[in-house]
Amino acid sequence: MPDYTDVQPTTAAPEHAWLHNLVGTWKTDCTMMMGPDAPPFTSVGTETYSMFGDLWVLGEGEATMSDGTSMTSKNGMGFDVSFKEYRSFWIMSSSSHLWKGTGTLSADGKTMVIDCVGPDMFVDGQTANYRDTITLVDANHRTLTSSGQNPDGSWAEFMVTQYTRIE
Repeated sequence: MPDYTDVQPTTAAPEHAWLHNLVGTWKTDCTMMMGPDAPPFTSVGTETYSMFGDLWVLGEGEATMSDGTSMTSKNGMGFDVSFKEYRSFWIMSSSSHLWKGTGTLSADGKTMVIDCVGPDMFVDGQTANYRDTITLVDANHRTLTSSGQNPDGSWAEFMVTQYTRIE
């Protein structure tokens, strides 16, 4: 049996500092495209993020769905020092899918791109590729743009959420 007595906890890397940009309570204004012949749906809500130790940021949100019901969500993100990539998860009360993503940060630290695979919104029982792009506008504003991958490999934007810090 291996000797685990010398195993040390993970020390925060410089990449973990970016997670602090998400900490706080945010008002969300979301616009989602509902289809080519349907008007966009808009929703408002709140999300609150806090650090979980020095390695993770955890969030919890609430917003209104297109049918008028309330949806809650939980998510988290950290930087995996072993695999040298950001990793995230997202779950919501209105879906049984666990969204797991891997992210890359732009050189200027303003944009995080998170890629994941999830249920195809158009073909039941199949999966599709999705991309979330978090853009830091300033200390009190950011955007989240969600896109799905088309069969030709291009990306189609279907949702934009504006975040405004309230705490």
